[in-house]
Parts: sequence; structure tokens; C-alpha cells
Amino acid sequence: MADPTTATVVVVAGSVVFLVGASIGVPRVFTEPDVDERRRMLEAGRSRWRAAQPMYAAGALIAAIGVGVRATSMAGAPLVGVALSCVLLVVGALCWSVSVHARGRDIEGFVRGTLSRWPFRAYVWLTLAGLVALGVGLVGSDVAAWTGWLAVVASLVFAAVFVRFGDIPPFVFYLLLPVVSLGWL
Repeated sequence: MADPTTATVVVVAGSVVFLVGASIGVPRVFTEPDVDERRRMLEAGRSRWRAAQPMYAAGALIAAIGVGVRATSMAGAPLVGVALSCVLLVVGALCWSVSVHARGRDIEGFVRGTLSRWPFRAYVWLTLAGLVALGVGLVGSDVAAWTGWLAVVASLVFAAVFVRFGDIPPFVFYLLLPVVSLGWL
């Protein structure tokens, strides 16, 4: 059975890997409205773009595993919520891996928005559900209640943003998870 500190280290490590990938992978491409300019940016940064994709995928998976590590130090109903969270986050991370693999392989499809959207949508909804399950599990545990409520409320806000705009920057999940994991110490 791992202690909460180990779980936090794993979550933070996963988040750092994700965020490093986000920082090297031509991040301005996500805010650029012009298709030709996005293509130019990605062609100029092709090696960085491709190098970043495995980091996006690995970071999400490592952070999800960190939640599972936390579940191993819990019992009762909180264990169920946190373990369910881990499963949802892992499955979401696998969907995300499909998405980032496709966009790393097919830059033109990514730029034009013609890649399949289901892996990203599944990733977002599974991650949101995982964060809610994590929050519920933490609220019912012996950790500070704010950690669970933060996960639940942030997930609802993120869901509203996703429904409204049809998109959400995934880095928000990897800013939230380390804060929650630090709170469960």
C-alpha cells in the first residue's frame, strides 16, 4: 500500500510531463485562427510538435496512475470513488493517446480539423467523470473536504466550458490534479 505522498509525486510528475509537452509542442497553434498560419507554424516546428505528442499522452496516463496509487491507501466508500476515478482517467488517457497519435502523424488533418473527434471528446468526458468521482471519493474520506469539492466544482465548470465552446485546453486538467493531490497529503 502506497502512502499519499507517493501518489502526489506520481500525479505531479504526470502533470509536469504533460505540461512540458504542451510547452514544447508549438502551443500557439491552438489559438491561431488562420489555417495556413497554423500549417506554417507546425511545419516550422514539426520535430517539436511530434516530440510533444508522446509527452501529452504519457503525462495524462502517469497522472491517472497517481490517482490509482492514492486509492491504494484508502478504504471503504472513498476507495470506490477514487478507484473509479483512476479507471475513468486511465481509459480517458488511452482515448487521448489515440488523439495525440493521430495529430502527430497527420499534421494536415489536425490543421484542417478533419481528424476524428471521438477520441478527444471521449477523453474530455471520461476525464471530467474521473475528476467528479475523485472529488466525491475525497469528500467522503478523511482528507480536507476542499480537495474533493475543488475537483467536483472545477469539473462542472470545465464541462460547461466544453459544452459551450466544443473544446477545452486539456492542460487545465493537469493544473487541477496537482493542486488536488497536494491537498490530500
